[in-house]
Amino acid sequence: MQRTLDYIVKEKEDGLAVKSLLSSSLSLSRRQISRLKISHGITLNGREAVLTEPVRSGDRLRLTFMAQDYGTADILNRKPDILYEDSILIIVNKPYGIPSHADREHPDRHMGTVLQRYYGEDFTVRTVGRLDKDVSGIMVYAKNAETAAKLAESRKSRVFRKTYAAAAEGIFESKKDTLVYHLEKDGRRKRSRISETGRECITSYEVLKEYNGISLLSVSIETGRLHQIRAGMAYAGHPLCGDRLYGGSRDLIGRPALHCSDISFVHPGTGKTIKVSCPLPDDMKRLFDEL
Repeated sequence: MQRTLDYIVKEKEDGLAVKSLLSSSLSLSRRQISRLKISHGITLNGREAVLTEPVRSGDRLRLTFMAQDYGTADILNRKPDILYEDSILIIVNKPYGIPSHADREHPDRHMGTVLQRYYGEDFTVRTVGRLDKDVSGIMVYAKNAETAAKLAESRKSRVFRKTYAAAAEGIFESKKDTLVYHLEKDGRRKRSRISETGRECITSYEVLKEYNGISLLSVSIETGRLHQIRAGMAYAGHPLCGDRLYGGSRDLIGRPALHCSDISFVHPGTGKTIKVSCPLPDDMKRLFDEL
């Protein structure tokens, strides 16, 4: 089965190479782009496109995906998967492959964009916490500044708790433990590194199942640092499956095997505890089922 995506080049994208446009504007991975090229699935104004050729404002780009490769290209046009909503906050299931908020590389193609398209351009995106682009699961967005501030404070006081499902390489000697370490940003590689002068990280894990050298984990964090779980597991000698940035193999899955599955916090309006769960995405469900 094939699916197509048509995209009209915007004025600000004039002059970009086709490959750059696919990466920056449509958030396609190198693997997706490579598969599209091999299958002759990229056309520009009706003819097969060359990845290095520049596009012009108004050009029509058509991508033809095989079903398994459609990936995240159409995420921006989907209805958000809303797990909970009330008058002051929204909790959604963020797919992997899309940033949770705007950044330098994705200023207008992120989960906030999905919410703006759904609620209207006047909707102001206020992100509470973050998930890496290739990490899936629960994200919280506040509908007003006061709610955002209160939730940010609850994160600092460590009453805002997240639990993750993960798959890590190797067999853990301790089946249940709490890791305490310090991380700082390594700007040159867009990653974090262990450092005595870095910010404290507290990461707890429990091994749920082991099979063929892979450990399936439940992971909870008391702090929220950049790549805290990914870097921490690698530091412990067990990089996450699919996490090439920290030494993991992509033999079983093409992204870090990490999904925010549960969250609990005190509602800033009612004072009641909110608990939300989120099912595994298809790629991690297949991985867990196979293992």
